[in-house]
Amino acid sequence: MAIQINKEGVPSVINTSTPRWIWLQLLEACNLRCKMCYEWGDNGAYKERPVLAQLDINVVKQIIEDCSHAKPYYDLFGGEPLMYKHFDEVLETLKYYGSQVAFPTNGTLLEKKAETIIEHGAHRVWVSMDGPEEINDAQRGPGVFKKARRGIEKLFDLREAKGLEFPKVGIIFIITPLTYMHVERLFFEHIDITKLDHISLEFQSFITPEDHVEYRNILKNNFNLDTNAQVSNGFVRKLSEFSEMDRKELSRQVRNIERYCQEKGVYFNAYPQNMTEETIELYFSGNSHELSHAKKRCEFPWLSTEINARGDVTSCHAFYDLTLGNVNEERLLDIWKGPRYKEYRNYLKRNSFPICQACCLNFKTKTEK
Repeated sequence: MAIQINKEGVPSVINTSTPRWIWLQLLEACNLRCKMCYEWGDNGAYKERPVLAQLDINVVKQIIEDCSHAKPYYDLFGGEPLMYKHFDEVLETLKYYGSQVAFPTNGTLLEKKAETIIEHGAHRVWVSMDGPEEINDAQRGPGVFKKARRGIEKLFDLREAKGLEFPKVGIIFIITPLTYMHVERLFFEHIDITKLDHISLEFQSFITPEDHVEYRNILKNNFNLDTNAQVSNGFVRKLSEFSEMDRKELSRQVRNIERYCQEKGVYFNAYPQNMTEETIELYFSGNSHELSHAKKRCEFPWLSTEINARGDVTSCHAFYDLTLGNVNEERLLDIWKGPRYKEYRNYLKRNSFPICQACCLNFKTKTEK
């Protein structure tokens, strides 16, 4: 898909008839309570919900069929996507229509589902791990590390035994005040890095209480939406939580991991990019908008779309409080080309939202997969 930025810094896109990247939140439920998670963690937005939603499998299949002519790239997530009872059907349908698919997982069900993932040709699998066993399990729960490691090894061994190129297997490491001192220990001492195709180091997503108030005011004044913005409230953190993090030590560890990946041919990704001491300081002091690689304008509302487990259509994980339509009531492509989406895009041609720093794509400089 051709994306161009004009002289005013506004994205223009050739052929916006179909999204080229679709995120499906298959379900809200998760079997873990990771401390930093905006859904189920300490500040989690889903913890008080009396009923947890999941996407109707028939709606999922309809979306895939309707968009099949464009063969968009799909990301599946949750909650924990491997808990979705129709997960096999989703992979099978995507394979039938020729779309590539990736998904993150906490790894606890990966060993059990490895055969299915191999059979249906998933493109990438991202396993969340946040340090050696004692650190990872302190953040994610007892026994999680060993289950995730066994899942990675089983998936890799099955792929190699069958002589397949895919799925590529990688680890997402969420850098938080609890985990940041242990990046090297995970990859150099506790994981066989030769069984990884990619590594992603990602700062904990957060917004300040002030950001959240400003966002609510924007929703009210610009979109006629009077809401407490419950979902984005799951991102809210006080800056004091990050004040003791050793910027120099974290930067050193990241450089060593990146260098090692280059030597071993492992794809390295970082959100935000260039994790220098300055980058770390700006991000965790609530000034990520000053980063040189932070987006001034976001092209993703013209490129991708996201459907949450309740059927609400948005353009990003961070924007679930702003609904652009619902796939249980109308077709995705009608929503994609409809007036609410147009209003949203028009706003983003000249503005950004204060909660954009809670979106990892705000620091992504390339749109290809």
